[in-house]
Amino acid sequence: MNLPRAAVVMCSALAAACGRIDNPFASFETRCASLPPSEFQVVATPLTFERDDSRPIDELTIMSGSALATHRTMGLTTAIFGQNTDIDLRVVDDRRGSRACGTPRIRVELSMQPVIVFIARELAQAPCQRDVTLSHEMKHVAVFRDVLDEAAHALEQDFPEAIGPELRRANNPEELQRRLIIGLREYLARFMGDWQRELDARQAEVHSPEEYARVSEACAHETGSRVQPDPRDGPKPLAQESVSRQ
Repeated sequence: MNLPRAAVVMCSALAAACGRIDNPFASFETRCASLPPSEFQVVATPLTFERDDSRPIDELTIMSGSALATHRTMGLTTAIFGQNTDIDLRVVDDRRGSRACGTPRIRVELSMQPVIVFIARELAQAPCQRDVTLSHEMKHVAVFRDVLDEAAHALEQDFPEAIGPELRRANNPEELQRRLIIGLREYLARFMGDWQRELDARQAEVHSPEEYARVSEACAHETGSRVQPDPRDGPKPLAQESVSRQ
C-alpha cells in the first residue's frame, strides 16, 4: 500500500507578555536588554497504540485505499504525524517611538497519536495468521516510534539556530508577533514535510520481499479460513490539519 503524504499539522497558541523591568523609566534599549533570553523546547509525546480487531477484511481494504476487486487487507496501522506549538512572546513596546522588541519562549510537541492497529476480525478463526499479521503491524509501529524519536532529536538540534535566538525587533508588537508566527509556520512546514517523506520511505521498506515471504509462508499449516496476504497491505497515516491561536 502506498502511503499518502500526511498534511502537516500546525497548532500554535500565542500569549504576549512584557518582561519584568525593575526601573519603569529605563530607556527602551535597557528594557530590551533586560528581557529573558529566547527559549526553545522540543518534546515527543510517548507513542502508544490501540488494538481494533472488530473490522472485517473488506472494510480494512477500503480504509487502506485499495480496491476490493484486487486486494484483501488483513492488517492496517494508522497514525497522525503532527505537531503542536505554543509561543510565549515577551515584549517591550515603545508606542511613541514606533518600536518594539521581544524574545520568544517556544515549545514544540511532536506526536504520532493516535496510533491504531487493526487486525481483521476474520483472523480470530486463524490464530497463526492473526499472530503473524500482528507481528507485521508491530514493525510498522516500531517505524512510527523510531521516526518520532529521530525527528524530535533533529528538531531539538536545528530549531534554535533556524528560528534565531537573537532579540527580535519590529515597529510594534503586532508586527513582531506576525513575523515570528509566519517564520515558525514556514520552518515547521518544511521540517514536517521532510520527515513525512522519511516516514513514508521507512514504512515502504517494511514491505520487503523477505517480509512478504515470511507472512505468506508462516502459516502454511493453517487451513480453513486462511487468507492470502496482500504484499502492499500496511500502514496508512491519516492527514489532519488544524490551526488554533489564542
